[in-house]
Amino acid sequence: MNIIIFLVLAMLLAKLLFRYLAPWLLKRFVQKRMKEFGGEFQNFEQENQSREGKDFGDIRVDHVPQNDSQRKDVVDEEYVDFEEVDESEQK
Repeated sequence: MNIIIFLVLAMLLAKLLFRYLAPWLLKRFVQKRMKEFGGEFQNFEQENQSREGKDFGDIRVDHVPQNDSQRKDVVDEEYVDFEEVDESEQK
């Protein structure tokens, strides 16, 4: 009989813990993560505010590649000639 009473009390206690304590712990965890990532979010907001006044779809190029004429001199290609083989004739 004591085991049944203990199990029922344990189940009620677990239910109360999950109903009240778990949401509080989860809320606290989320608030800590928001503080950690808050600085990154503020940097993102500042970057977006600096882009205000520009039209949607404007492109900013930060890197300009070297001239293609320098790259065309180096050729690493070779032509490979091939023939199609009909597998039914080989057997």
